[in-house]
Amino acid sequence: MHFFVHEEINLLEAAQDGKLDFIKKQLLSLTSKQLDPLTSKHLQDACKKSDYYGRNALHYAAYRGHYDVVEYFLDLHCLDLNSKDNQGNSALMLVCVRGYNQDIDESIIKSRDKQLIAETKYKIAKLLLQRGATLGEYLKDYINNPLHWACFYGDFKLTQLLLLKNPNLMLKKNDRKQFPIDIALMKGKDQETQKKVVKYLIVKFLAHFLKSEQHIQQLKSLDENMEESEFDLNQEEIHQNTVDRRKYETVGLNYLFWASVLGDLELVKPLLKQQFSPFAPSYKGRNAVHAAAYHGHDKLIELFFESENQNKKFNVKKFVNIMTIEKPQSALHIAVEQGHEKVVRYLIKIGADHHLYNFRNQTAFASSRSIAIKELRQNLLKTEKNLIKSGYKYVLVGTNASENLVKQQLDNIKAKVKVGKFKAVPIRSYDESCFYYIVKVSSELKNLVADYEKMMIYNFKEGIICQFDRNKAETYENFHHYHDQQIILSLLYDEFDLDQFLHDKLLLDHFPLHDDEEKVLIYNQWKREKWELLKEPLSLKQNKCRTPSAIKAYFGAEVGFFFVFLSFFTTWLFIPAVPGIMLGVYVYATNEINSLFVPIYTIALAVWATIFFEFWKRKQSEMMFQFDMHVETEEKQTIPSFKGQFWIEDVTHKIEIKYSTRDRWKYYKSVTPLVLLAIILIAGEQIGYYYIIQLRERTTQFTILCSIGLGISIKITNEIFNYFARLSLEYENHQYQNELEDVYIIKVFSFAFLNSFGRLFYKSVIDPDADELNIMSITFTIVWAIMHYLRFTIIPLIQYSIKKYFLNKEFELFLEGKWRKMYTSQMASILDNETQNQTNKSFDRKSMGYKKFLRSVEQNKIMIPTPNHVDQFTYFILQFCMVTMFSASSQLIPIAILLFNNINLDGLLYGFITFVKRPRAEAKKSIGLWNSVLLIVGYIGTIINCLTIYYANQDQLNNLIGKVNETDESSQALRNFLLLIAAEHIVIGIKFIIETVIPDEPGWVTKVLKRQEYLLEQMMKNIEIEGSQSDKLKDD
Repeated sequence: MHFFVHEEINLLEAAQDGKLDFIKKQLLSLTSKQLDPLTSKHLQDACKKSDYYGRNALHYAAYRGHYDVVEYFLDLHCLDLNSKDNQGNSALMLVCVRGYNQDIDESIIKSRDKQLIAETKYKIAKLLLQRGATLGEYLKDYINNPLHWACFYGDFKLTQLLLLKNPNLMLKKNDRKQFPIDIALMKGKDQETQKKVVKYLIVKFLAHFLKSEQHIQQLKSLDENMEESEFDLNQEEIHQNTVDRRKYETVGLNYLFWASVLGDLELVKPLLKQQFSPFAPSYKGRNAVHAAAYHGHDKLIELFFESENQNKKFNVKKFVNIMTIEKPQSALHIAVEQGHEKVVRYLIKIGADHHLYNFRNQTAFASSRSIAIKELRQNLLKTEKNLIKSGYKYVLVGTNASENLVKQQLDNIKAKVKVGKFKAVPIRSYDESCFYYIVKVSSELKNLVADYEKMMIYNFKEGIICQFDRNKAETYENFHHYHDQQIILSLLYDEFDLDQFLHDKLLLDHFPLHDDEEKVLIYNQWKREKWELLKEPLSLKQNKCRTPSAIKAYFGAEVGFFFVFLSFFTTWLFIPAVPGIMLGVYVYATNEINSLFVPIYTIALAVWATIFFEFWKRKQSEMMFQFDMHVETEEKQTIPSFKGQFWIEDVTHKIEIKYSTRDRWKYYKSVTPLVLLAIILIAGEQIGYYYIIQLRERTTQFTILCSIGLGISIKITNEIFNYFARLSLEYENHQYQNELEDVYIIKVFSFAFLNSFGRLFYKSVIDPDADELNIMSITFTIVWAIMHYLRFTIIPLIQYSIKKYFLNKEFELFLEGKWRKMYTSQMASILDNETQNQTNKSFDRKSMGYKKFLRSVEQNKIMIPTPNHVDQFTYFILQFCMVTMFSASSQLIPIAILLFNNINLDGLLYGFITFVKRPRAEAKKSIGLWNSVLLIVGYIGTIINCLTIYYANQDQLNNLIGKVNETDESSQALRNFLLLIAAEHIVIGIKFIIETVIPDEPGWVTKVLKRQEYLLEQMMKNIEIEGSQSDKLKDD
């Protein structure tokens, strides 16, 4: 960079502002002492001066679009017109990047002004090229070349000029792997002008690289406005050019994609003849079929598939269901979303699978709000009428005694509804023990409630999640199960408190009905993606599997996070399991029990625990985004049994119900007996084990049997303590559900941790016995895994199967019994907000759909409640503790847990699909307090590992560090202890470093969130502009 005086600064400013007279005067003053101004050294130096950014006067004149100033400097011959600024931009590049003077908002600039700017840019670029500007330095990938910017702004003549000079510019990609054509149809630009540029690029590609005679003639006609024609002046040079085959194929696929966007058969056919596949991914992981489906080019899609019919190896069903790579969705999803009925009809005809989930976890037809598309689905698929699919998704279960009261509450809701329909069908159960109230909400009412509640719904037009606007409902995706439940519960809670009704036994239960078809789809998708899902955490790449999001969409975020955590933990067990197996085999083969690798393995596990937790936080952040929980708020759910006092809030001065001082002491009162109970249970258990193991000589078989008994006893005492912990929560009078759950987690996990590992701590620190510690730790691991699988999968499955068998048997008898007429008459009436009573043909006793629906309601009622996630997480966090703290004693623990967790994953999901009552979906952003538990046990594990090595593995430690024969055992033990203290501090230091270095949020999530925030701001600005314009029209 050159340093310059004030006058020379004025020269750069004048070049920016286009003040040619000032520039001439300034340069004349600098060269007044020279005979020939053109050869003046002062003139040469003044023109070459550059600022902090490395830009000289020519750069600024070109950047600001001052043709006369650029021409003046070129006439002086005092500048290298190919010189670059600090960012590598020449004057030619700068005129393509900007090329105009005014600081204007390009989005509101007038069309005429745009044409003038484009013409100026063309003239300056042409002048620079005529005077010797080169493009050779831009013929490389990973930078934006001048053609990128010409395409971005839609400068047609500039595009022609650059391609006339060097057509190879169109083959180069920028740092985002975009060809110039890829950025020619950006949003916010003049689409007609941009399409003209795109068409020209495709014609140029066909004429120049594919040597299409038809397009050579077409190119000549397009280049009539140019002073030179490529095919007139440079014919020999063109035919000598060769293109790298790999790059040629890559760029060809992109040009086929954009030709499909335009829907021009004359551009598509030559590319197909060159064997560019319309099914191969190109632009952003989409192919030409996706592009044609988005724009509704049905003839083009027919051409793609008919052109491959002659190929016997061509599998139509495989290729028609290809998903996009970014934001996975099939061509059918795209066509349905855009409402292109002809395309949808053809795709279904040739075998498109309408059951596939897209990136929003919806099947193709489920994502559309269009009535025409819904009618088309019915006509094409000939599906049997399904009452659950038609909207009867939620059930209230009331007692016979509360029938009139519940009906009155539902009548009150229907009276308030003015838009759409609220329906509730009262059904007496087959055994007359209760009443079912099946709730349905019409689309109009859903839209109204979603708008009123400001629900966050995905807008596929803008590509962001934003507040729902019922006036633009057609631009939003259809509501998910989660949204449907929110809407129904919002209407119900507006009239009566369901939790209070449950507490007062006026309602027995309320739950969403299972959709049998969708359950099968989720389970099949899980089986397809299971191994990919388990491999993903170790690949450190963005999650591509859609099963977790499908589980969340159907069962809710809490269940979704649970399965994500379980699969993530299972995958990360591969890291300690593989070296653990190798170490175990080595010890067994060499009979070296005191292997020096054991302490190293133990310390490494402490570091593994920290890395696991840090990457779990990243995974959790990623899934929060994919579950759409970043736009949701976790609401505090009030407990109906809470009894508080009225207080005046200090800040808002509003009256609120809060704890009394007396209630705060209840927590400590309830904890004291629980602590005593814990001491009794743990002490009694350990004393019993001590006396039993003393009954006979300790053999390996006897120790295993005793360990099995102790493992079973630990699980039983855990359940006993959990029962009393739940009773204590009722006494403590908690106000909010999440507060109650946190207290319950602390109580349950604290006891389970001490109870489960008390004996292991004793044998590793107080009375070290490496052999017993080895047997006990692996035995506990296996026994607990078997008992967990039995408790949460096998036993509930057997219970449900028995209940279902007797239900089906009794139900068949009931349908044929003497109560049929009475039952059917009660079924026929329907509560509706438009009429008092009406007969619903869907509930005709003769229809198979009615019988199937009624059976489904009864089966949903007998399903087991959703398993307590506290119990589930407690078990799996205890597994994490076992791996972290006691794998030194038995290196087979990680592989044992890994194998059992693989079985558990299938079993638990099968349970949720088969016999678990569908939970009510609630917003959850994470696994909550369990994150803190993981962090704490990670630090505890480091300390326990060091103590275990010191007390139970002294010989292994001596083999690692070295044993000094001259020193006594006490001195050697002291040395080992001090070294382990140092190692423990080093490991904890490493843990802190890891926590600092690894960010909690993946970079791509941060980037996408910022992008969505920007798009949301732009959308709100457009809404404000539209609102102000409509107000002006009203005033006029």
